[in-house]
Amino acid sequence: MNAQEAFEAFLTPPKGPEFSRETRLLAQAALSRVRLGPNGFARGGDAEVQVYSWGEGPAVLFVHGWGGNAGNLYAGIEAVLQAGGRAVAFDAPGHGRSEGTLSCAPAFAWAIEGVAAHIGELRGIVAHSLGAAAACIALRRGVQAPRAVLMASACWVAPVLKQYTDKHGFSEELAEDTQRVAREVFSPDESSAADNARHLHGTRGLLMHDPEDRDMPYSHSVAIAEAWPGAVLLDVPKVGHFSILRSRTVVAKLCEHVMGV
Repeated sequence: MNAQEAFEAFLTPPKGPEFSRETRLLAQAALSRVRLGPNGFARGGDAEVQVYSWGEGPAVLFVHGWGGNAGNLYAGIEAVLQAGGRAVAFDAPGHGRSEGTLSCAPAFAWAIEGVAAHIGELRGIVAHSLGAAAACIALRRGVQAPRAVLMASACWVAPVLKQYTDKHGFSEELAEDTQRVAREVFSPDESSAADNARHLHGTRGLLMHDPEDRDMPYSHSVAIAEAWPGAVLLDVPKVGHFSILRSRTVVAKLCEHVMGV
């Protein structure tokens, strides 16, 4: 395997499981497809993404994480619906029922931009993990949302890529070459959510993260919160990286933040 092949393997999403509650929720959605035009990410290409919508009222856009799908955030979606809002979610490029085989934070951000234009006015954005990093990129690029909630956020590409190369036992030389390819492909603003967050003066940010998260280090959210003017970081202990999406405390806080209830 050479560095280019290793990098493309890094960009290949795993196929996560779909659970019954997620499947039921997705089956109840109004469906649409959004065609994304070409963007600056070389491996994004043209892609059509699957969009799901529930309810009426102020729209909140939900963004899943790496290897996930639109149904992953079902607890937050249901809370927003109960509060009288409209919930919209999508499968990111290369995920779920959307097109594509490779993906990354810039590709997620590209989809956020396209879906937001399709929806119209947003009340807020709720995002998890890699989707949270992508939300920062999309907001910096002009997506308008007065409020955002980021859960177990990713911030930087380099340490996530290192975690991947370590996990797969890459040699030191191959790991370094793969990092080099990543630096050539991703622009600086695509490599750090914090660099984008420092420009988000018009969006009120709430971040939530388990300080002992084993999948995405707490330091990622700390860096974003410190860079984002006025953002608040709330520690949510003992929930881990994925169960944070179903935490009653987290769901109540996200609904309060985006819906004012």
